[in-house]
Amino acid sequence: MATVLVVLMVVSTRGLSPPCAAAAKEEKPVVVLPPAAAPGEAPSAEAAAFVRSCCETALPAERDASSFCYDELLPYADSFGGNQVKVTEVAATILSNNLSAYLDELRKVQDGAGKGDQNLMACVDGFTDATNVNITKEALDSLGRLAAAGDGKRSKEDLENVQKWIKGVDKHYVGGNAAGSNCETGYLYTYNDDLPAQETLGNCLYTASSLINHIKL
Repeated sequence: MATVLVVLMVVSTRGLSPPCAAAAKEEKPVVVLPPAAAPGEAPSAEAAAFVRSCCETALPAERDASSFCYDELLPYADSFGGNQVKVTEVAATILSNNLSAYLDELRKVQDGAGKGDQNLMACVDGFTDATNVNITKEALDSLGRLAAAGDGKRSKEDLENVQKWIKGVDKHYVGGNAAGSNCETGYLYTYNDDLPAQETLGNCLYTASSLINHIKL
């Protein structure tokens, strides 16, 4: 049965010049998705129906969001084995990858067309916190344990770790004082051409958070 692997890449800064050492301080979790169906190949009808059921249950009143959820997760359908938490684990992994790409794009804009933009700076800071390697790794590790445990045997602490992570991401995506963030992603539209990851970020976040909210201990 395929599982999602989380590998922490640690780079030693010993012997590096100061600029290289500074750049190497940031660590990112490298997350590996389970094998996806090859182009042109469809998962089994039973596996596809299970993914659709998970998405429609988590997003019952949102047809477009439910369709995105289904399309996003369908390639991995045969790896789920009827386990809703495995579906959630893959959705969270896709979100983590999307967030990492988005943060990289924000930083490139900050060094170019967005230099001096205070809101952009706040968004870089906010998403840096949201993608913190320790918090992200802890959340994905917790999801792995939740997926491996049977119904009635899942850890409340693991679920709380995952909920803490997704709330931190949502805080900066929603943005504004009401959410407790100085980042206003809505004002980043002027950089849309330089932020391709932003196009799917909202749906990735909504899919993952909705599925997380449907995890049963």
